[in-house]
Amino acid sequence: MKITFKKERGQLIPYSDEDQEKLSKMSDGATYTVDIKNFDTRTIKQNSAMHKYFQMLADTLNDRGLTVSKMVKVELNWNDGMVKETLWRPIQEAILHKKSTTELNRDEISQVYDTLNRALSIKFGISVQFPSIEKD
Repeated sequence: MKITFKKERGQLIPYSDEDQEKLSKMSDGATYTVDIKNFDTRTIKQNSAMHKYFQMLADTLNDRGLTVSKMVKVELNWNDGMVKETLWRPIQEAILHKKSTTELNRDEISQVYDTLNRALSIKFGISVQFPSIEKD
């Protein structure tokens, strides 16, 4: 069984109602082993937001006629994968020395986004807001 927790005020709290329900079905007094896998890594929602941002930026670049060749000398339209590999990842590696987006924690996602967004704003007048729950 997998249960996701968030830490609040020193306590582990079930992340969702589903996680709370799973926890309530566990026997009192029993001993459980917990394997912590995602300590301060990005959340599933952040991961989804990152990939939505990649697609939104790709659409904006394409709408402006800014093909990949304008930046890397090849006539291609943008897609989310190209945004990730051509724009996001080089900045990520340069400022954080991390190769994979899976290695990023919450604050690091903001650092990469802010750097990329600032560069695109200055050079091309493009600013795509990072997706949030309210805008999904």
